[in-house]
Amino acid sequence: MSNQNISSLNIFNITEGSHTYNIFLIGLPLVRFFVVKLIYNLYIGFYWMTQEISLNYAQATGFLFSRRQKNMKLDLDRMNRLLNCLGQPEKHFKSIHIAGTNGKGSTAAMIASILQAAGLNTGLYTSPHLIDMRERIQIQGIMISKKRLIKILERMMPLIKTTGASFFEILTAMAFFDFSENHVDIAVIETGLGGRLDATNTITPLMTIITEIGLDHTKILGKTLRPIAAEKAGIFKTGIPCIVGSGNPGVNAFFMAAADSQGCPIQFSQKTTQFNHIRLTEHGTWTDVTIDKTCYNHLYLRLLGEHQISNMATALVCINTLKKLGWHIPESAVRTGLSKVQWPARLDLLQMDPKIVLDSAHNPLGARQLVKAIKKIFQYRYLILIFGVLEDKNYKDMLGRLIPLADRAIFTQPLSERALNPEKLLQLEFVKNIQFKIEPDIKNAWELALHLASPEDMICGTGSIYFVGELLRLWRSSNRQQKNKSC
Repeated sequence: MSNQNISSLNIFNITEGSHTYNIFLIGLPLVRFFVVKLIYNLYIGFYWMTQEISLNYAQATGFLFSRRQKNMKLDLDRMNRLLNCLGQPEKHFKSIHIAGTNGKGSTAAMIASILQAAGLNTGLYTSPHLIDMRERIQIQGIMISKKRLIKILERMMPLIKTTGASFFEILTAMAFFDFSENHVDIAVIETGLGGRLDATNTITPLMTIITEIGLDHTKILGKTLRPIAAEKAGIFKTGIPCIVGSGNPGVNAFFMAAADSQGCPIQFSQKTTQFNHIRLTEHGTWTDVTIDKTCYNHLYLRLLGEHQISNMATALVCINTLKKLGWHIPESAVRTGLSKVQWPARLDLLQMDPKIVLDSAHNPLGARQLVKAIKKIFQYRYLILIFGVLEDKNYKDMLGRLIPLADRAIFTQPLSERALNPEKLLQLEFVKNIQFKIEPDIKNAWELALHLASPEDMICGTGSIYFVGELLRLWRSSNRQQKNKSC
């Protein structure tokens, strides 16, 4: 796809096969960007549903993004039909199923890293992605190749047309198919949204895990913790052990009753584990851990923040439960896995002088954990906050926690149809108490933050997973350019 500017008029050309189509648009640049993106993805989706199938990667991703649904319908019927047509790949590998509001990705990454260190061929399925869609599907810490993704998608195309599968359903089925064909020993599967009707809830796992519960996706899952917890508890399976990492007594009482009703044994990781001599630093966490009769002295976790101790507790209870089920996971694998685990843009210290920290906090619970970590871990002169958020999030609560820590703030706009116009943040009274600038363009906002920061300062980017993914892409691109110049 190409474009040619003629004053405020843009001519966009789409070429597929022997056909070229011209789209004429007039309007603001950001509006034109999203309109063209929508038209292009819809066209690609229609085109490849009706043609002989031979895709390149750009066409494959264009088609997949065209399957995103604005009016989401949570239902397992389409997913089950899709998997049945693929030969039920979800039945051909062992799995661990993880739900939760916050911490489920970090917990999944820790478990997968330990299992991989134990010599097990390990799959990992997470969402959403930061930069590249292929991040979601990994085996042995390596994301699925472009060639492999295209091959699976081409095989699935007629089934997608038959079932009407959505973006997330397609990717989930692709992950299951890839794990099955690669004969993984075990896969760690993270839910996308909720649990009960999530596309991943078609597996029969060795165990289920629920991490911290908070208020997020309230229009879909419910406006209080009770209905949200009920959706997460929908992954409970009769006779299959469940581990809960929540520290909320009321929520845990609900999970206890739900597990009893479902007939599944339940453990609460924060009660099962004991931590001593915790040392939080900018380079990781050291602690002594006791779980049942197993002691891990001077255990090092690469991920930063006190909240990751809770996630580590859940991961360790999971590993301990697997050992009781007969899996061989030595202490050395636990230590290696936790010391090497990577989960980008989660309280992620990218560099020093100035310090740059990216965090994917996108709800009040995440913002609270980020504020706590900044206070306890990092030393700096001035904090420069760069913030971009989606309009359906509780940004007032999030920013209300973050602003008191910041010396300067830059408000920008994520590349999403759901992005909040940063001008709306001016309606928040407490914003007026800080030096701030509105810069809708992310690249310009990022460059402004770098310009303002001295070596003693810290830049913190947060507000949305996709937003910090874009910041991470900009940082990596800048680093590559600097390395090329020095060569």
